[in-house]
This record gives sequence, C-alpha cells and structure tokens, in this order.
Amino acid sequence: MILYPKAMFNKVSDITTEFLKQNNIKALILDVDNTLIDISENLSEQTKKWAEAVKK
Repeated sequence: MILYPKAMFNKVSDITTEFLKQNNIKALILDVDNTLIDISENLSEQTKKWAEAVKK
C-alpha cells in the first residue's frame, strides 16, 4: 500500500479542526522529526495547544 498526501500545510497549526471535519479526516500522518519537535525532542507550546485542540 502506497500512501500519498491529500493536503499539505506550511505548519501544523494551519491544520484546523474545521478542515478535518469538512474532509471527514479521522487520522493524520505527520512528519515529526525536526518538524514538530526540536533536536532535543521538545514540543513547542503552539504545537501542544494545537494537539490538545485536535484531540477534542
């Protein structure tokens, strides 16, 4: 099975819950290495807030 992206965003916080609902998206595959986390494996506060909003 080969996966292809259906949408691309400049930053994770651009992915809104409205977009997910409108497109009936139930799961995301995200590139986390140095995209969502820094070299020390720390999440930014903005990313933490986004993740909490999407979980709801």
